[in-house]
Amino acid sequence: MTRFEAEPPYALTAVPAPPTPRLTDFREADFVLIGAGYGGLLTAIDFAERGARVVVLEARELGFAGSGRNHGQCIPIFRYLDPEVLPAKGVKLLVNAGERVFDRIRRYEMRCEAVQNGTLTAAYNERTLATTWAAQAKYARFGKSEKYLNAGEVAELTGNTAFLGGWAHRDGGHVNPLAYVRELARVALSLGVDIFTGSPMTGLTRRTGAWHVRTPDGEVRARVVGLTTDAYSTGAIPAQLTQGFFPLTSYAIASRPLTLEQRAVVMPSGMNFGDTHHDPMFFRIDASGRIITGGLREPGRGTRFDYTSAFMTRRLARLYPVLAGLEWDHVWTGTVSMALDQTPSIQRLDDGLWALSGWSGRGVPTSAALSHAFARTLENPAEGQGYWPARTPSCVMARGLLGWMVQLCRGPFNRMRDRLEA
Repeated sequence: MTRFEAEPPYALTAVPAPPTPRLTDFREADFVLIGAGYGGLLTAIDFAERGARVVVLEARELGFAGSGRNHGQCIPIFRYLDPEVLPAKGVKLLVNAGERVFDRIRRYEMRCEAVQNGTLTAAYNERTLATTWAAQAKYARFGKSEKYLNAGEVAELTGNTAFLGGWAHRDGGHVNPLAYVRELARVALSLGVDIFTGSPMTGLTRRTGAWHVRTPDGEVRARVVGLTTDAYSTGAIPAQLTQGFFPLTSYAIASRPLTLEQRAVVMPSGMNFGDTHHDPMFFRIDASGRIITGGLREPGRGTRFDYTSAFMTRRLARLYPVLAGLEWDHVWTGTVSMALDQTPSIQRLDDGLWALSGWSGRGVPTSAALSHAFARTLENPAEGQGYWPARTPSCVMARGLLGWMVQLCRGPFNRMRDRLEA
């Protein structure tokens, strides 16, 4: 087997993590958040900007879980953005999710290789012309897309003439996800948030109107607890949280840095790229010139490096012949929480005990929106309902088996659909 790294390349260029100790004493706070990923840190920043005392507990190190392992794309396009269903404030949060990500990055001068050139969705046949027309019209109504792009305009942006048209969401972009989570921690610390790593929650009890969160060597007393561990919930995290979604394993693969010749013709616009196949192709090019792509792991793709790298090279070379022979040197996996309705949720588990769960992918923009709704809910549940209606946790039956079946069947089924349309 070809030699490769089983971890992302993000640490090669990311800023160092700020110092964060283990919890070894007793603390009191207004809010304690369990999980120092995007959801927990962004919620903590929201609280701290309003003067609250906040403690964040992380079982491992910053960026260990999904926040340091995702594809790094900010694609603020949501299937569940529906003004007929969501409160007006929730719609506004989703509409401006990408803007919230990059505005905060600029405001706090976060060093995370941020690029906001937009995200492009390309149509390759008549069916997808219709679906991309509809998507562009939807986001144009919200002021996030200027016009539908014809084949020539898409060719100019992508460096490729294979597409009939497409559209761009102007607020999209990408980041180094590990650098982003480390910089969020730096910002939170600067605002007075206490962050403790290597401090898993080992116990959770409610006494005299407050929650007591125990770790191996310390304890935090707080009025309200927010669980933001999601797919990486283990140990003392209440089972109610994990029963509300089914887990999926995603994979990502990073190429060796492109040559100057390759970079000149592959996505010269610097946008995120995504097409509209049933088995979709998406990728971005990072600050080092690496192509980063991936998907859900299958029996072949994402499981065996040689198979996955050869498949991705063939697929990309069909679009860009200059990428023939492209080599890859990083492939890694992560866990995704998938809700049955593919919609993240704010869940009430008990008085003063809440969870933010079921991210269902696209964590970079989703966390920017939902963390604000989560903070308002933890402060005042009645106010929070005006942002994102809370619900009691659902119970996904046979969740492990369901996830296994999705990963076994989804890819082959979608590729068959694409062949029938060819």
